[in-house]
Amino acid sequence: MKFDLVHDADVTLAETPIWDKRNKCLYWTEMLEGNIFEYNPETKAERKWSTGNIIASAVPSENPDELFVANADGMHRMDKTTGTLSLIIAPEPENKKNFYNDTRIDCEGRIFTSSVALSYLTPSYTPDQVGAFYQIERDGKIKKLLDDVNQLNCMVWNPENTKMWAADTYNKRLLEWDYNPKEGAVGSCRVVLDFNGKQETPDGMSVDTEGNLYICHWSGTISVWDKTLMWKENIPFPVEQVCACGFGGEDMKDFYVTTARYNYTTEQLNDRRGAGGIFMARSSIPGLPSYFFKS
Repeated sequence: MKFDLVHDADVTLAETPIWDKRNKCLYWTEMLEGNIFEYNPETKAERKWSTGNIIASAVPSENPDELFVANADGMHRMDKTTGTLSLIIAPEPENKKNFYNDTRIDCEGRIFTSSVALSYLTPSYTPDQVGAFYQIERDGKIKKLLDDVNQLNCMVWNPENTKMWAADTYNKRLLEWDYNPKEGAVGSCRVVLDFNGKQETPDGMSVDTEGNLYICHWSGTISVWDKTLMWKENIPFPVEQVCACGFGGEDMKDFYVTTARYNYTTEQLNDRRGAGGIFMARSSIPGLPSYFFKS
C-alpha cells in the first residue's frame, strides 16, 4: 500500500476513523482536545463538535441524527444538531482517577470499553495505576472482562464473529477472546501475539473481509496478520506515530489511518510532514465496516 496525506489536520492525537456509507463521511476524534469531526473526503468539507473533555471514540448510530460518544465521563448519545451529550452509562461512576479509552460496538449493539488512569500520558504514571475492561449489554448490565488494565485499544472482530481482539498497548501484546453474538466475549482472554522486542507499541486495528488483521504501531509501521494470526507483512508508513485505522469508501477499499504528533518539537515536525493528520491508501481487499450504535 502507498499512503498519501489526504487531510493535514495537524492535531496532537487523531483517533478512531470510522466510515459512514450513508453520508460518505469519515468520523474521527481529536482525543486530548475532545473534538469530533465528520469529514467528507470527496468535498473536503468538515463538521466539528467540541465536547470539552478527553474523548475516546465517536461511533455512528443507527439513528443518523446522533452519534455514540465515549469520553472521560462515560458513554453518551450526542445530538448532531445541538451537540448535546446525554449520558447512557458509566461503568466506574465514582472513579475520578480514570477515564474511558478506545470504545467499540459489537454486532448486537453491546458496548466494549476500558478505563485508564488520567495520569497515563504524564510523567507521574506508574504501572500500578490501572483500570478495567467492560462489556455493556443493551439493557445496561455491565460485565467486567479484565482487571488491572493499563491501556487497551480498539476492539475488533473476525468476519465470522467467533473471535474478538484488543490491543494491550501498554504491554505490547494482542489479546484474544472467544466470542459469539449471543453472549459476547466468552471465557478468559489469552495473549496471542507479543510485540516486545519485535515491534513498537500496538494501537488501532482493522480487519478485512478475508480475515486479515491490520495493527498500527508507533514505529512507522502497520503489521498485517492472516486469519490464523500468521505474520504476512509490515507496511512502512510515512510518519512514526500511527494511531488508528479503518476501511471506507464506496467499495470499502479506502484504508484510512490517523496519526499523532505527540511530544514532537518544531524541528522534529519539519521532518514529519503530515504527523497528526489522516492518510489513505487503496487496498486490494475490502475491509469490514465498523458496527454502529443501536439506539
